[in-house]
Amino acid sequence: MSNNNFESDGPGDEESSSSEDQPRMRRQQWQRIISQNAESNSNDDEILTDNEAEILDDQLQPMLVDQLPIEEEEEAENIEEQAIPVTFSPPTTSRQIGQDSNVIDLNTPSPTRKRKRLSKSCENSPTLNSQKSQATGAGPIDDDEDDGLTCPICLDSWEMNGEHRLVSLKCGHLYGESCIRRWLSESQRQSSVKVCPQCKSKAGFQDIRHLYAKRVQVIDTGLREELEVERRKTLSLTSELATVKLSHTMATKRLSSLQLDYDRLRELVRAGGVMGCRGAFSTDSDSKSIRSLANYRLYMEKNLEICREAGCRVLLYSQPHSMLIASQKSAQNLFPGFGVRFIDPPTFKPMHFMHTSSQIIRDMAFSESQHMMTVASRERKIKLFDVRSRLCSSMFEAHNKQLWSCALDRNEREHFIYAGDHRGGIYIYDLRFPANILSEFQADENFSPVIHIAAVPSGKTFTSGGFLVCQLTALTFYEYAQAAEAAIPTRLNIDGPFLSMHYDAIQDLLLICVRSNLNCPQSRYILAKLGKVDNTPVIIIKTSVYGSKATPVMTRPAQMAVENNTLIAGYLQDKKQLILHDVRREERVQTMAVNEIVYDICPLVTSQSDHYLAALTDNKCRIYKVNSSS
Repeated sequence: MSNNNFESDGPGDEESSSSEDQPRMRRQQWQRIISQNAESNSNDDEILTDNEAEILDDQLQPMLVDQLPIEEEEEAENIEEQAIPVTFSPPTTSRQIGQDSNVIDLNTPSPTRKRKRLSKSCENSPTLNSQKSQATGAGPIDDDEDDGLTCPICLDSWEMNGEHRLVSLKCGHLYGESCIRRWLSESQRQSSVKVCPQCKSKAGFQDIRHLYAKRVQVIDTGLREELEVERRKTLSLTSELATVKLSHTMATKRLSSLQLDYDRLRELVRAGGVMGCRGAFSTDSDSKSIRSLANYRLYMEKNLEICREAGCRVLLYSQPHSMLIASQKSAQNLFPGFGVRFIDPPTFKPMHFMHTSSQIIRDMAFSESQHMMTVASRERKIKLFDVRSRLCSSMFEAHNKQLWSCALDRNEREHFIYAGDHRGGIYIYDLRFPANILSEFQADENFSPVIHIAAVPSGKTFTSGGFLVCQLTALTFYEYAQAAEAAIPTRLNIDGPFLSMHYDAIQDLLLICVRSNLNCPQSRYILAKLGKVDNTPVIIIKTSVYGSKATPVMTRPAQMAVENNTLIAGYLQDKKQLILHDVRREERVQTMAVNEIVYDICPLVTSQSDHYLAALTDNKCRIYKVNSSS
């Protein structure tokens, strides 16, 4: 049926019929043109001229485009993007086809669609190279290797910019931007609902968010946590091993001493002689040196009143500045709170008062090279004062925590200030930059308050120095590394609970006051020295002095260096006595009755080289002079 004889009942039927017949008419016209060209080529074997070929191309081009199915529009767009040159020419002979390889045979099926080639940057990426090496047999191929590196829609690597840049939906899944936009468009066209390709949750174009990441990989933190647990176990085992080695060393020395005593006793029994107890267990040289030691006694020099109200807790003396200070409660109504009272050492007269804080003072420290002192109270900051002007120059805070103790370093770290909080944390500051914390150490297991900190100068044993930290239940030494300022903590081999700690940098001796507990019913004053066993810091005990059986109040003993000897002064709370112990003689040389509780004891040396001992009670300061007699 031709177009001229075609009739329709209405305009709608005519349009529908014409639209249905158009493809058929175009196919007939295509076959007619092909047959005509084939006959002309078979008769005279002529090749079309350029003008004829252009006319034929113009006729064939719209027909080929119209014959493309609607479902393959996307493929046509990709073909145009790839810019593959297609030349339409009439059929030729086999000889001509062999000579010209660029001529496309229209009777052959179209080539299959190929995957888009990767960019040069993607081809040179280490991830792609590793995949190629695994595919060639270098190793097993990991299915999860491309997770977080490629788009799950096109399996191509995403880019930092451009059409295929990295984006995410609100559900969290990652795609290339061009792929997810095309997916959402197709999803809306087919099912009228736009969803995520992976989790099928609702998503829209407004949910597409750009991500600025070149590589996305999930890191398993479980191994890191396990490594931290193993590291803590290793540190604990190292500390236990050092403690066991130290115990073995001390036991060996004790065994050798007992063996010597046994040999002396056996010789004494064989000789049938009788000697004194001290002569039996000591050599002649030791006996002579002990007998030549001076006897030390305390004599009351002065009992001065600091204030009328109770509140005195800390006593501190600085020999470079020749200054003695005592904490007290403020007697001024305009400035309530607490402060320090300056005392003149030669005359022991109370001088001016300096207000420091609104809470009771717990710790104080002097700077040897600078005219500075720090004060720690129950406030959430420690204060730095200039002792010449009696003004606060700086304040130091630590995450809004209560700071109980403070200390100032010396020598090469004279600008360092240490602070300890009520949860076992340690903070290091620089006096020149009070707003910044140089480093901090938070407690892992022991969260008891830090009651005292002492700086340890560099020496033969500890070449870079460090600082001691005394908590209520633990004693730790932080040693500075040689090449850096990092401090390495080591828990020392002594058990608490502790009342106080006093370190003498000149004698390199440490006095520790241990509170009475179930294991030891009496308090102890332990005089020890810092040492190393297998490169691990340890405590080497020199002597132990037993104190009171009840210790309800926190008091501080003191050690005093006199000539070639050391004296230990402490307060017995159950008996209300002040005792004086001679370390070289290994005996208590004096006991004095004191009705009031002695909270702190401080030794001091005046400019005339006279030795004194100051004892602080609730509102008074007792001054004792140390006299020696041969």
